Amino acid sequence: MKLRELTAVWAPQWIESSGPGETSAVAEEGVLEGLERLGNRLLLRINVGGRRRTASLQWDPPPAVGDVETVLLASIGAAMRDLGNLELPTTRTVHR
Repeated sequence: MKLRELTAVWAPQWIESSGPGETSAVAEEGVLEGLERLGNRLLLRINVGGRRRTASLQWDPPPAVGDVETVLLASIGAAMRDLGNLELPTTRTVHR
C-alpha cells in the first residue's frame, strides 16, 4: 500500500489557518522537516517557502500509525509531493 492510498488523509491538511493577507499554501509544495506522534495522530512539520506549517494525519488502521510514522521519519527532508509514493509496510495481525 502506498501512502497516497490513505485517501481520507493524504494529502495532509493544515491545522492552523492562514493569517490576513496570506495566501494558503499547499502541503505538497513543502518539505517534511519533522513529525510528532500524538496517540493515533501524526503531526507533520512542513516547510513551505520558508514558512513552517503543521499538518495532521489521522485514520483508522490499517496501516498501523507506527508503520506510517517509521516511513515518514525515514523521509525527513523529502519533498512532500514525493511522499505519497512511499510504500507502507504490511503488518500482519497474529491471533493467539
